[in-house]
Amino acid sequence: MSDWKIQQMIKASEWPLAPELLAPGADFNARLADGLVPLHWACQQGKAGLVKYMIEQGANMLDRTEKGRGLLELATDSESFQVVMLVIDQLKLLAAPAPDEAMRKRLTHVFRNGHPNSKNRLQQTFKDWDRISGKPRTPGAP
Repeated sequence: MSDWKIQQMIKASEWPLAPELLAPGADFNARLADGLVPLHWACQQGKAGLVKYMIEQGANMLDRTEKGRGLLELATDSESFQVVMLVIDQLKLLAAPAPDEAMRKRLTHVFRNGHPNSKNRLQQTFKDWDRISGKPRTPGAP
């Protein structure tokens, strides 16, 4: 991505701090002013383009907030299906444990009124993630 495109993406994202904090090579998991972490902020705000960019730049997708919240939980707060799927796809690539039943129920609830393809993709993603992680599937579970 060109510098101009990166600058435009950062500007469009309404990032609240200095744009150079999101420059290529920046530490997107670093705690900045008032404890703000760029990757956490982007996930929780539903900034899909910014999350994708940070992933491409090597952001740590296994990072957690100081209170122990993971990126999937933060992405779910945004109610952005695109951000949730970006995070899930990266977590699966990293062989992270599949989400617990509470998180699955929360995701299913958040996207219950979405497009049927979104709901179906989410359910298939759970099945794939279980298969990849070797987690036994509970009959009747989402």
